[in-house]
Amino acid sequence: MIPNRLRVVLARIALASVLPLGWPGLDPAAAAAAPSPILWGVAESGLELGHGMKAGTNYSIPDPTYYLRHDVRLIRLPFQITRMQPEPQEPLDPAFIHAMKTIVHLDQAHGVVTVLDPHGYGFYNIDGQPSDILTDPAAAADYIDLMRRIAETFAHDDVAISLMNEPHTGSDIAYSAIWNQAIAAIRATGFRGTIVVPHAHWSSAADISPEHPFTGQITDPLHNWVLEVHLYLDPDSTGTYRQPVASADIGRERLSGAIAWSRRSGIKLFLGETGAPPDSMGMSALHVVLSEVAAAPDVFWGIALWGAGAWWKPNYPMRLDPINGVARPQFVALQDTFVPELLYFATPVGQAPAQVAVVVDGRVVDSDIGIDADVTGQPQSYPIAAALAPGVHRIAIRPAQGAQGGTAYVLASTWHGAADSQDAFGIVAGHDYSFAITVPRAGEP
Repeated sequence: MIPNRLRVVLARIALASVLPLGWPGLDPAAAAAAPSPILWGVAESGLELGHGMKAGTNYSIPDPTYYLRHDVRLIRLPFQITRMQPEPQEPLDPAFIHAMKTIVHLDQAHGVVTVLDPHGYGFYNIDGQPSDILTDPAAAADYIDLMRRIAETFAHDDVAISLMNEPHTGSDIAYSAIWNQAIAAIRATGFRGTIVVPHAHWSSAADISPEHPFTGQITDPLHNWVLEVHLYLDPDSTGTYRQPVASADIGRERLSGAIAWSRRSGIKLFLGETGAPPDSMGMSALHVVLSEVAAAPDVFWGIALWGAGAWWKPNYPMRLDPINGVARPQFVALQDTFVPELLYFATPVGQAPAQVAVVVDGRVVDSDIGIDADVTGQPQSYPIAAALAPGVHRIAIRPAQGAQGGTAYVLASTWHGAADSQDAFGIVAGHDYSFAITVPRAGEP
């Protein structure tokens, strides 16, 4: 939807066929923080749901297209272990791997990292019964074999490999030996991507602080691993939301210790599951969590909001897929955090496409954007797909390197798709045009 002021601007330009020169730019001090490297994304359910082996009947195969279109940078892909490897120490199921590869390659084509998540809670099935990998040597050996085969299968794809979802029958130090064997098996295949190590006790982020540190002793020859933690906001931290969120600050309180520990230890965190119901208090608390993550790019490797996937019913409190075509407020909140700014462009009537670059706080976020929408029609929107920390940020639009002339009109800039910036209104024609945006902290207007 085009902002009202932008409609007026378009009408005026269409009548005059030219923009007035001399639109003033702003010159505030640029913020010190650079765009965040955090991988913002969702957990895409389907492969872990239900019981049985028949796709479409017992479980669903996720389609990440909606989220890829909305510029996520990470898809966490939970799956049932038995579906991937029906028999211990035997090859992975070809049909299941084909379905996963299809998703991975679609993600990869959009520059998105897929996190492969064995959704086993610390167990491996033997003869149809779950066996604890911490106490059953046979289950542990079968699990190590599984991880080796996953790494061999996806060694050349842009994936991160998670070791296990929410183990909970022992301590981090107790699991360390198994995790290190799995890491060694994964690295022996040539896999060089990120390995996601789970925190024990259901991966609860609230457990960890400088006073109660993660006690696992992890050995990775490539030093490329992150610690996965989960954060839910109901009173018992289960994410069932049978009881409402009690405070907008509950997420900040439960996450603060882990953030402090990460900064002290130098080990990055993956917030692999978090979410909230769409009521007022739930959304307030979720906004605070997202703000805390955005303000800590030195701490967070990535975040996956729960729960995407077509099989979540409309009354499921954390459903992320649209309902009757209407975006869910939780996903809108996530997108507002990592795609905070939309720019609107056009060119003069009859001109060949213009090529421009977008620079945020002195860093080029896109070096060559082709603009071919002229001022008589729908403007061309461009999202700045990088999370920005709270504060003032400088946006500059400049001719792309090597561009052969051409004029681009910067028509408007919308903050979170709503606030129409009066400053983003100028011309790029052989010179830069710059303006400023202010990213508020959670709770600020």
